Amino acid sequence: MTNPPLASDCDPICGDGLNKVGEICDDGDISPFDKCLGDCSGPVVGWTCSGGTPTTAQTCTPICGDGVTVGTESCDHGNLVNLDGCSSTCTVETGWICDAASPSVCIPICGDGLNVGSEVCDDGNNIASDGCD
Repeated sequence: MTNPPLASDCDPICGDGLNKVGEICDDGDISPFDKCLGDCSGPVVGWTCSGGTPTTAQTCTPICGDGVTVGTESCDHGNLVNLDGCSSTCTVETGWICDAASPSVCIPICGDGLNVGSEVCDDGNNIASDGCD
């Protein structure tokens, strides 16, 4: 006579990091604020998860360009266009400052010597009446 399978072999345990039958996303905890929802019913907004088996964990990565700043993204303003402050890899571009809001708002840095975005000129300082204000 064989022993019946253990409950952990049959029933998914949300939060164990393994993607078992009945779970869509399991990142290893039951926090509803990180990569996967706390009930393992799917990824949190801003994340995509793939792979994973009953014995291996899924890989979750931020979705760059969706307007939700999560994980390793330093900005995400909802597009994958370069030279507008937030790059197509969701990093802040040189000459810009972006907040971590969702979506991110990026503005040119005035006085840094770089003429980007809506700046007509940038002479590297913030001195008034020297030809570039």
